Amino acid sequence: MKIQDLHYICKLIYESFNIPVIYLNENDALELEIAYPNIENPFPTSQQEILKKFHLNHDHYPFPLLVKSEYYEHYFMIQVRNHNQYKGTIIVGPALPSDLTNERLEALVNDMPVQNNLGENLVHYFELLPRISNMKFINISMQLYYMLYQKTLDPADIILKNIEVGDHILQIEDPHVTISQQRENVSFHHDFIYEKRLFQYIKEGRKDEFLKVYKLSPEKGEVGVLSKKSQLRNSKNLAITAITLATRAAMDGGLHHEIAYTLSDLYIQNLEELTDIKSVDAFMEQALSDFADRVRKHKQQRYSKPINMCLNYIYTHLYEDLTLTSLANLVEMHPNYLSSLFKKEVGISIAEYIHRTKVDEAKVLLTFTDYSLLKISTILNFHDQSYFTKVFKKNVGVTPKKFRNSISET
Repeated sequence: MKIQDLHYICKLIYESFNIPVIYLNENDALELEIAYPNIENPFPTSQQEILKKFHLNHDHYPFPLLVKSEYYEHYFMIQVRNHNQYKGTIIVGPALPSDLTNERLEALVNDMPVQNNLGENLVHYFELLPRISNMKFINISMQLYYMLYQKTLDPADIILKNIEVGDHILQIEDPHVTISQQRENVSFHHDFIYEKRLFQYIKEGRKDEFLKVYKLSPEKGEVGVLSKKSQLRNSKNLAITAITLATRAAMDGGLHHEIAYTLSDLYIQNLEELTDIKSVDAFMEQALSDFADRVRKHKQQRYSKPINMCLNYIYTHLYEDLTLTSLANLVEMHPNYLSSLFKKEVGISIAEYIHRTKVDEAKVLLTFTDYSLLKISTILNFHDQSYFTKVFKKNVGVTPKKFRNSISET
């Protein structure tokens, strides 16, 4: 790509979304900056100091890197490469999450060890930054990535890949400020459907799905405020609430109540020892993920390795056409032997288990989406809608339509 084209793409992103864009060349020197003329972070004294805080490395990351600064600013970074040779990095930001209200901003600043006049400047700086939802910010990064490489990306994959390389591996650090990096992801108070889906995944032991939903915070609503005087206390209270709900979900998923209660006590005790919001939010995510992981392991302990392989495959390929033959090939067993072993350990046939699992997923889609019955039956690979209705009613006792109506009435 010519440098003129690269500059043009950066300019398009800025003008389309009103977000600052800078380009650092292969020597990490500032080559292009398109930013607001009158908005300046009150802490750093120069652009160079800001750039120094990005701990850049040239390892290959074929996806946008999501970065959150200690000032609560959001950025994403995309490497520019030509035939695998590093040519620079585009940095887009800063922006703030759309659900970060001015009241919450003031509470965040109150927890920071800054003088009053500096705090007022920081609040003013925050108020001037663009507010963009977490999902839209990721979509913008996908659009820029496609403009550069003509490759499509999936938002959930971007999130999981960022987790895999280390949560916010490119943190912007400042020893004098401690602001939450994941505050906008705590949504247990204002969106019941979002909350219900999160804890359903904990109950089912589906850690990866939990993390995908947890990282993609809801677009609308506001987080509940459980402390007006301190954002740190507010974060701790929200975390305690989340851990309590996760404890119940894990017990519903089969985790022994003594184990669940003991974990809950230990989590909350350790939580109270933390002294900054960043640690509280990271600890809460770890605790909730651990509950989901423990439920999964508890479920797996009951079965042999081949059956666990089948169960995991069914969960991860639920939207595909699952057959006894494909599962038998997976575990390298004769279909008849696998069928007998599955019925012996699980208590039902493979076909019945697949139907039950697909029906459980259909219940989730009926509850959390506005998909039509036809679309749900199609994406779950039922032969037709009437067959889907028949299987659903056999397992649930009512038709999909009546099930959805009952949800809307509650």
